[in-house]
Amino acid sequence: MAAPLERLIEELPNKPFLVGDEGVSMSLAGAQTKLAVAVDEAGRICIPINGSPSTHILKPDGPRLSGSVQNEAFCLTLAKRLKISTPSVTTGRAGNRSYLLVSRYDRTKVGGRWRRLQQEDYCQALGRYPTDKYEANRTAIAGPTLKDMFEVTRRHMVATEIVRLLDMVIFNVLVCNTDAHAKNYAIMIRAGAASLAPMYDVMCGEVWESVAKHLAQRIADERRGDRLEARHWQQIGRQCGLNPKEVVGRVEALANLVIAEAETAASEVATMPGGPHESLDVARQAVERRALSVLTQLRFGDRHMARAVPEGDELPVEERVAAPG
Repeated sequence: MAAPLERLIEELPNKPFLVGDEGVSMSLAGAQTKLAVAVDEAGRICIPINGSPSTHILKPDGPRLSGSVQNEAFCLTLAKRLKISTPSVTTGRAGNRSYLLVSRYDRTKVGGRWRRLQQEDYCQALGRYPTDKYEANRTAIAGPTLKDMFEVTRRHMVATEIVRLLDMVIFNVLVCNTDAHAKNYAIMIRAGAASLAPMYDVMCGEVWESVAKHLAQRIADERRGDRLEARHWQQIGRQCGLNPKEVVGRVEALANLVIAEAETAASEVATMPGGPHESLDVARQAVERRALSVLTQLRFGDRHMARAVPEGDELPVEERVAAPG
């Protein structure tokens, strides 16, 4: 099976919609080359035809972002170890090419058949064009802010989902993911209820010099994750209707967990079928440095706490987030 899959991966950049393969599903949109595939009961990777739903997303390696397969596997494995919801991931090899295989969280099996589940990313939920996914866009049209996303979440979901969104925002900063825009957060829509989709499309941008260092969405007025202080987290907490003190506490807790779990997460990825990559240790070290930096900045900014947190504003996040902004 490796030979046909390797050929498909090699041809994918020149055949982004699998032109010439009659009846197959198109490859997925986005900056990375990716392909919607189905994995059968024997574990074989198949191409869905005639409208059949895919079950997984396959992301091959590439020369532009060397080590992206292990990088994303590491970030999602680390998130899972922090109890942040993620799809199941593994890596694999097809000849000389490696790939990431991500299970689709928007699929479910009913009566032996795969069914699609409804979801919307936050651009869709906010009625924005896909080209406006970044807070600062080349189109000069401002994209969704974190405040916008928290307001939608508060209107349509239970309070615990707001806490989950906060964890995802913090985690993206800790792993140096500078591509966490409004289309990389999504909402699952079911009858009478909505909830956050699992975390996806997360990579450590510090691995590559060519990747922008600015966050896709500001934390308060700061766009660099390595410059965030306690006051920035307090400010974004107030903007999003959260308890500033509890937000800072959650940042500290997740940063400590990242430091404690990063090495184990990297080891898990190294033993996946796709094997290790030299960039895996680079990503781990970058994430550990960021977490340590965040903790240092929080402590440096502790002097802001006394004047930044309003008196009596001591409700835990789970209670505070349910209140109107």
